[in-house]
Amino acid sequence: MRTNLKTYQNVNRESSLLAAEPHTIILMLFNGALESIAFAKGAIERKDFTVKAEKITKAVNIINSLRASLDKESQPQISANFDALYEYCADRLMNASATLNVAILDEVIGLLKPLRDAWAEMSEESKAEGHKLLREKEQQL
Repeated sequence: MRTNLKTYQNVNRESSLLAAEPHTIILMLFNGALESIAFAKGAIERKDFTVKAEKITKAVNIINSLRASLDKESQPQISANFDALYEYCADRLMNASATLNVAILDEVIGLLKPLRDAWAEMSEESKAEGHKLLREKEQQL
């Protein structure tokens, strides 16, 4: 039964991603990273090192997806700053995994949560401008 539920959740998540707008996908990535870090924190506190490793690996993979989503052409300096921040977060997560230090996980949460909140509060006008830029870029390809 549990396997069926997980399969359903995975299919549902994949369907949501396929239908989602770019803004929503980034928001889902932030939410997934923060959720995985919170689970990793609980796993460390319970000394469940298998779950800790799975959740930190998932969070690092999500952060790498955020890095890959950066548009390095239109705003190179801003993209470089976010890239460095995401790289730092991934490095800190690996350090937290090795040292079992939940304070480091709290640090990374403190860095990612304001970004997630900013994405969640983005105005419709800003989203529309982002869609316009994306369409223009796709037409150039």
